[in-house]
Amino acid sequence: MATCIQEIDHDLAFDFLTEQETSFLEKNKSSLNYKKGEIILKQGTFANNILFVKTGLCKIYIQGLQKKIVLTLKKEKNFLGITSLYYEKKLYLYSASAIEDCEIDFYDKEAFKEVMKKNALFTNEIVKYLNHNSVKIYGRIACLAEKNARGKVADMLLCFANNLFGCFEFTIPLSRMDLAEFADLSMENTIRILKEFDKDGIITLDGKKLSIINVEALERISQFG
Repeated sequence: MATCIQEIDHDLAFDFLTEQETSFLEKNKSSLNYKKGEIILKQGTFANNILFVKTGLCKIYIQGLQKKIVLTLKKEKNFLGITSLYYEKKLYLYSASAIEDCEIDFYDKEAFKEVMKKNALFTNEIVKYLNHNSVKIYGRIACLAEKNARGKVADMLLCFANNLFGCFEFTIPLSRMDLAEFADLSMENTIRILKEFDKDGIITLDGKKLSIINVEALERISQFG
């Protein structure tokens, strides 16, 4: 099984707010549009907002001394920066950049926390999000630490199919460099393995258009790679 757990929408959390709480958050919210490739938030900067992806797709990553590690992809209806809610250093723990054009809502963090103090149902949904996100990150760490190159690429493709698109035919949303960073491989190795999967009849690849033909084979490679 792929270690990339299926994402769930988190806009439902807002359904638990009262009209007064919704109005309060709206008054403490701003919205910005980001073009493909732009930085949305930067690791190590002051975390004064909780972000919500209204539209678009973005990449979550941490920047080490020698390389960038992609943790996950976040589509619309997902929070960003929420792990910094009660972090004592008050810094963002990761960076996020737009893979495609995005519209992002910025909620003042203190206003967000004020609503959480008053509304247990809303807070419960936020805790659910944090737990779900932790499971995803643990899965990614396991993939990066334990799987070989073919297993990492198989896991990545299953992540796209199950997590992002909900089908086995899709257009790859990432550049070649982004693909390599997501798989934690060199760009040459990533492309080589994709071509091997194509040659073996596991996938068909035409430019960025990809179809997974043999799902069971890809799952076996992901599981035992």
